[in-house]
Amino acid sequence: IGIKPNLVSPSPADFGATTHPEIVAGIIEYLRESGFAKILITEGSWVGDRTEDAYEYCGYRELCETYDVPFADTKKEKAFRALMNITMPVGLSDEFYEKQDAVLKRLNEEKGVVDVNEIEPLKGYVSLYKGDITTLKADCIVNACNEKLLGCFQPLHGCIDNAIHSFAGLQVRRDLMFVMQKQGTDEPNGKAKITSGYNLPSKYILHTVGPKVGYKVSEKDREDLKNCYLSCLRLADENKAESVVFCSLATGIYGYPISEASKIATITTKKYMEEENKNIKKIIFNVFSERDYDVYNGRIKETY
Repeated sequence: IGIKPNLVSPSPADFGATTHPEIVAGIIEYLRESGFAKILITEGSWVGDRTEDAYEYCGYRELCETYDVPFADTKKEKAFRALMNITMPVGLSDEFYEKQDAVLKRLNEEKGVVDVNEIEPLKGYVSLYKGDITTLKADCIVNACNEKLLGCFQPLHGCIDNAIHSFAGLQVRRDLMFVMQKQGTDEPNGKAKITSGYNLPSKYILHTVGPKVGYKVSEKDREDLKNCYLSCLRLADENKAESVVFCSLATGIYGYPISEASKIATITTKKYMEEENKNIKKIIFNVFSERDYDVYNGRIKETY
């Protein structure tokens, strides 16, 4: 839920034109008692002084820190993303999507586009790329999801699920909402669903749920992770995709050790390409840190 106070000018609430932070604190407490966990405070002063000044002067920084609630200035692009993150796409108009798409088109153009066909192969049809997966132009990119398959609802969270949904647009959540309603149950580990990439450079997004690792990796975890890769490859192949970009599935907050996960990733994709593949011509492993790059670099050279 988004709370929009009035923060027109950096002046005490007693002077008017400013919602007293104690009122907002009461609303937050009421919402949390009512079961709402994801709350966002948002405002954008289109007249008068800047929201940023009012936020500091009127006690909203302290309020947000006290209640651990993010604040989004709607005059800034992060606020746009934060609002997308918490929005369920129910009854959104064509006009909304047109305006959203215009903003995302500009943001994606500013970030730049990397054609996967221009990435130097590391071994044969396999490439390794360190950077933002949402900038890659490929037939398919793979998204690491949770079992609800509706994206990350935590505003501005750093996970790949949040990034992909944020820069693709709310059409992805809308499409998956219909898919999950029809399915009637949470998505099992190791399966995959496909949607359009919408505002992303990629044509399709493959959505898969990896295993959550507990104290140690189990045989079921290994089988689930292998099936994530197989399900994505088969779905990409069915849709005549020639290039597939894999993120490092389940190695983030799901806790799968990257050393073992990368081994499963490379062995599974190699076996598929040798035994089942019909259309795929290029596999790209995408990582975001130098450490992960080094792990995958060694694993690819070892496997292929």
